Amino acid sequence: MVDFFILFFIKATIVLSIMHFSGIKDISKFAMHYIIEEIDEDTSMEDLQKMMVVALIYRLLVCFYEIICIWGAGGATPGKFLLGLRVVTCDTSVLIAPSRVLVIPSSNVSMTTSTIRALIKNFSIASFFPAFITLLFFQHNRTAYDIVAGTIVVRVRNGVR
Repeated sequence: MVDFFILFFIKATIVLSIMHFSGIKDISKFAMHYIIEEIDEDTSMEDLQKMMVVALIYRLLVCFYEIICIWGAGGATPGKFLLGLRVVTCDTSVLIAPSRVLVIPSSNVSMTTSTIRALIKNFSIASFFPAFITLLFFQHNRTAYDIVAGTIVVRVRNGVR
C-alpha cells in the first residue's frame, strides 16, 4: 500500500506537470481521464492516445522505481521494507521446516536481474495478465517473474534472511 501511494503521487505529479506545460485548463476532465484512467463515450481517439502515452510513461517509471529499490536500496521497495520483506537471488529453494525455506544463493539482486523482474512484472500487469497469480502454482509462493529472474521474496527476521 505504501508503494501504491508513492507511485500514485508520482503519477499525479507527472499528469499535473503535463497539464501545466500543455496549457490545459479543464483540470477535472483531464484528471479523470489521465490519473484515474476513466473512459466514457465522450473520450476521443486523441484522448485515448494521450492516455496510452501517459500509461506507458507511468509503467516505465514504475519499472525504474522497482529496479532502483530492489537493486540499489537493499532488495526492498518501501512497502516491502515496512513488511520486513526482501527480494534476493534464488537458484534453489528447499523446504527445511514449516514456513522455513533454505534459499541458495540468497544474495543481493543485480541490476540486470532487477530489471528483468521489474519489466516482466509490470508489463504483464499492463497486458492484463496478472503474473502474480502464478504464485498459487509454483513452489514457495514464487511468481513467474521471480522464477524467470531467478529471485524470491523472503521475510527478514532480526537482520537474518
